[in-house]
Order: sequence, then structure tokens, then C-alpha cells
Amino acid sequence: MNLDIAWLTSPLGQNLIAQARSVTATPTDIERLRRAHPDVDVTLIGSAIHQAWLAQRAESRWKTTTDFLLTTDGLAQASRPAVAHFHADWITQHIKPGAHVTDLTCGLGFDALAFARAGHTVTAIERDPEIADLARYNLRNHDVRVIAADALTYEISPDTDVIFIDPARRDVAAAKTSTGNTVRSFDPQSWSPPWSFVQTLAQSHRVLAKLAPGIDDVTISDWDASFISNDGDLLEAMLSSHGTSQRAAVLLSSGDTRIVSGNDVASSQAIGDFLVVPDPALTRARALGWLCEQVVGGLVNEHIGWITTSNAQKIAEMSQEQIKLGAIFRIIESVGFSPKTIKRNVAGHTPGSVTIMTRGVKLDVEALRKQLSSTFTRGGPELVIAIYRDDNGTRALLCRRLP
Repeated sequence: MNLDIAWLTSPLGQNLIAQARSVTATPTDIERLRRAHPDVDVTLIGSAIHQAWLAQRAESRWKTTTDFLLTTDGLAQASRPAVAHFHADWITQHIKPGAHVTDLTCGLGFDALAFARAGHTVTAIERDPEIADLARYNLRNHDVRVIAADALTYEISPDTDVIFIDPARRDVAAAKTSTGNTVRSFDPQSWSPPWSFVQTLAQSHRVLAKLAPGIDDVTISDWDASFISNDGDLLEAMLSSHGTSQRAAVLLSSGDTRIVSGNDVASSQAIGDFLVVPDPALTRARALGWLCEQVVGGLVNEHIGWITTSNAQKIAEMSQEQIKLGAIFRIIESVGFSPKTIKRNVAGHTPGSVTIMTRGVKLDVEALRKQLSSTFTRGGPELVIAIYRDDNGTRALLCRRLP
């Protein structure tokens, strides 16, 4: 990586980053910035521009400002501020206020910052000395001890109340993707540190682990798992040791939090007037039975995580919830699926565009959209096509999106 951290954190470096944030990434603007600072090496100017771009990317994604120094991979795995705040609040409620948190994989310091702001004592460990230097800078205004050390060999202080760990799930040795990120690894034993090490830690310490939301039940085992979404985006599975295999959905939005217990059972029913596509955290937590009760509905099929109901009052109440429990659609038609049938029925609704959703079927969505494009009418409304596997074959629901 070879970042010149001393220069980036210097008054000149910070000034260049601020200037770079005010320009676009066009060659003309970049050249103008270089001409304005002829005594600064072009490599350093490029580094400032890259920092400005990463900060803008983070702010666009998280809708909040940041003065952190960043890396591409570090940003890709960093907790969103709302999620980091939830981690810290969970420790306050389930461990104790003012806990000693050892963050064994602190990275750039996003979670460590949230822990410190919540009043916890924080020891932050980072294996890469350069990333540790970035974390020290990012956490400079908070009482956080940052140590460059390997999580596998670091001796954990006996007064630690909880270990927080976010294993690196990217293969740094592999070729990078077109977006500049390293390739994700889905094998728990290839994470850094590996999951077996985390399980060993849990034999002697309380552990809170941040994992990818698609983690399988075998890996979760008897840990408690909270599947966290933020504004409808499923972001992570937060696992806590010393658990009893409990599942929960955590829905975060605009400073509000809703926690729904999972591991329930949902039944199916005939297609009604409305379709509800649940927040994915509810699906992963197996909390669809709860949502079916809320809307007085059932699954469109016992194997498909979409819900149907005809209860307009419950749908109206759900649409006004502070935290959205899912996307809501009014069902116009329910038909057996074939490209010819869909094209004929879609044409009758003169859509301006179509959104195609699928569950349980393999389908070339873009090819189908291209086939339907001749039915589009300029200025027409959006039509949503929900295609799913049913017991008697593939079906399609033609829908209008509700607010």
C-alpha cells in the first residue's frame, strides 16, 4: 500500500485532500490541482485525490461526513456508522456500561470509534502496521489504545469484558476486481483470523463477531445471530458467543431500531390483493411468521419468502411504520409464467418501465426485460413483475409499487 501517512496527516496533506474534495475527478481538474502545487510530488497529489474520492464514496453511501483516512479494502469491510453504533449499544446493554472492549481486528477504526463514543474502554488491535497508523490518526481525538499486533498471538488483557472481532474476508493475494477491491473469501477457515480461532477465543471470553450476512447455520452453530439491515440493505450477521441459537432481525433506519425475534414458522396462503417483500434481515432471521401475523397474511408458497395478504388496513398501517418492514405492492394479475404470456399481459398495462424480481427460479432477467421493451409507453407507470416457483410451475405477479 505504501501510503505516506506522515504527509497525508500534515497540514499540507490535509489541505490538498480538502481541495481535492472540491473538484471532480476529470483530467482537467486534476491537472489544475497539480499546477497549483508545483512543489508537491505528483504521487502525493494522487494520494490526496484518492483519499478525497474514498471519503466522498463513504459519505455518499452512509449519508454522513467522515474525516478518516481510508483504504479501498478497509472501506469495503467497514461498519456503517449506524451499525457500529448498534454494536456499541449492544455491548452496553448485554455486557455492561463502560465495558473494556478489545477490538482484535480494528482496521481503520470505525467500530472502535463507536465503542469509545459509547463510553467503553477500548483496546484496538491491527495486524498491518500501516493500517494501525491510519487507525491511530482516525481515533486521535478519542481515548483509544491502538496496538500493531497479530490477533493470533496478542495476549488479551485479563480485564477484557468482551472481544469484538471482524475477520478479514478478502484474499489480499488474489487479483483485484474491476472496482479495485480484493476478492471475497467464503471459507471461514480462510478468513483472517480463521473462524476456528474465534471459536477457541469464545471458550474463555465473551465474543461479539461481525460476519457476512450469508453465513450458514453450521458456522453459526449455537451462537446467537442478529441479522442487521440498514435502510433495507442487509449488511451483516452479528454473532454473540455463550448463546442459545437465538435468531433476530435488527432493522435500522434514521436513528431508529427495531428488533424482531426469529426462528418462527410461517404458513402459505392463496394469492391476495397485496404482495410484501420482507426486509432481508427478517428473512435471514426466519421472522416471516411474525410479519405474516402483522399483515394477516401468508407466504405465496411455503418455500418462497414473499408474503401475500388482502388486508388493506394492515397494509396501510405497515406503510406508515417508522421503520419499513419490507416493500409493498398491489397485485394486479397473477398468471402462469412464460415469456409470451408475460409480454401479452404486460402490454395491456402500457408500462413506462418494468422492475423484475425473482425467487426460486433461474431466469435471464435482462433478456426478459429486452423482450418486454417493445411494450413500454413513454411516460407510463412502473410495472413490477414478481416471478417465483410455485408447486404447479412458475408464476408471475404483475404489481404496482405502493409508497
